Amino acid sequence: MSRNRSEFDYVIVGAGSAGCVLANRLTENASLEVCLIEAGPADNSIVIRMPAALTFPIESDVYNWKFESEPEVELHGRSIGQARGRCLGGSSSINGMVFVRGSDKDYDGWRDFGLEGWDFKDCLPYFRKMESFEGGRDQMRGGAGPISVVRSKADHPLYQSFLKAGQEYGLRNAGDYNSGNQEGVHITQATIRDGVRCSTSLAYLKPAAKRPNLTVMTDCLVERVDFEGKVAVGVTLSRRRGRQHIRAGREVILSAGTIGSPHLLMLSGIGDREHLMAHGISPHTNLPGVGADLQDHVVAPLRFQSTDGVSIRRQLNTFGRVKLGLEWLLFKTGLGATNFFEVGAFFKSSDEVAYFNMQHEFLPFLADFQSGKVTISDGFQYFVSQMRPYSRGRISLKTANPVEKPAIRFNYLTDKRDIFEMVAGIRKTLEMVGQSAWSRYRGAAVDTPDIKASDLEIAAWLRTVANTEHHPTSTCRMGSDDLAVTDGQGHVHGVDRLRIVDGSIIPRVPSANINAPIIMVAEKIAASISSI
Repeated sequence: MSRNRSEFDYVIVGAGSAGCVLANRLTENASLEVCLIEAGPADNSIVIRMPAALTFPIESDVYNWKFESEPEVELHGRSIGQARGRCLGGSSSINGMVFVRGSDKDYDGWRDFGLEGWDFKDCLPYFRKMESFEGGRDQMRGGAGPISVVRSKADHPLYQSFLKAGQEYGLRNAGDYNSGNQEGVHITQATIRDGVRCSTSLAYLKPAAKRPNLTVMTDCLVERVDFEGKVAVGVTLSRRRGRQHIRAGREVILSAGTIGSPHLLMLSGIGDREHLMAHGISPHTNLPGVGADLQDHVVAPLRFQSTDGVSIRRQLNTFGRVKLGLEWLLFKTGLGATNFFEVGAFFKSSDEVAYFNMQHEFLPFLADFQSGKVTISDGFQYFVSQMRPYSRGRISLKTANPVEKPAIRFNYLTDKRDIFEMVAGIRKTLEMVGQSAWSRYRGAAVDTPDIKASDLEIAAWLRTVANTEHHPTSTCRMGSDDLAVTDGQGHVHGVDRLRIVDGSIIPRVPSANINAPIIMVAEKIAASISSI
């Protein structure tokens, strides 16, 4: 990596799921000088590398921005924590590693939203380019890409009961749900390579790190984008040695994420004029959509005790954890090499929806998180999520101080259609748990409604437990309408040489865990930049 420079062709802000992709692909051209700037540290901790340790980076103050929402009006004023990665690899270094592309209808919907070139047939080549799927390469899957995708084993009895119960209820076995019809139960695919988390830092940044045309700066907080007139010419950052200006000869690219990128735009004078002036920021470009249209998957946990000593918790006692750690350290095998989310499902809340709009994720134990520690007990839990929410939130400023986190309002369940769909999805889930496949292992419900509960009772319970799937998108979304912030290649409207490439530009949250779609977006835009 080149060092002690302050001028580059491209300056990328944020070394996360998108930023690492861009750094790799742009530096494939040896004539380009690229600087990648990350607010957090390197990602070489064992709690990041070991898949089973996924709860620890999420609870960390070092690797997680640990954002919190403002009190959510429909959730009894609860503030909801939002995990976003703050290290090399970003959220791909702290997420659950579940690999889901989403439905082809999601991306065809982006095209119908006015974004030519973003339908599924145009996105598929980049999904294939990004992955090495252990099932092999074909017309739908990639076999030589940077991201390793493996099938979970799902051989524990509770995983098998989940799959059988879903099929008894009437769901199909979706098989390779990333290769066609996603609806039905499935064995989960995960971003794990040889027993180690396969983040974008491992997959993209590490191979590029020794290139002489790439400079990586960690522990640097970018405070604003610098402009000369309407042209973005670099960034101002702060580090222990003080402030520094980094200049970009071609482009500044923000990959700071769905929360970080709109925050940085507003700190730089790009956003709603009145909002900026209220915080003492001189408006540079009036873009009312900056921070608007925030979307996220809302989730509710359905928890049950398990009988017959079957819960995986028995393997996670003190002795079991020592055994798990040693086996992983020595061989990268065993429970240390799993993310525990080994089965899942996609299904419709009702026949009225165009295609599946609900997701199940599943754990073969009960887990409570208190004071950064994980308390595990016997049981199993379904996580019920709504895939295409109607409610919209916003990111806004609290102050003009770049160190202060922005205000986040998800507005979960403020659109009554979301409550209707979630209640229907929860009721269907209760019916699945009632199938004979669970008869041997199903114990008492734990803070979970009875199947006989009314819709009003389920809705009331939902407001007490609803939380985030940590899948925020769309706060700087692509488009040409009044709330659009970027065009179909991520260029920020109204200024020159400033681009955004991350989850914030996604126009509609896909029916998927969002890491794979974000990597695809970065691959696709990187290819267009490289062709210039």
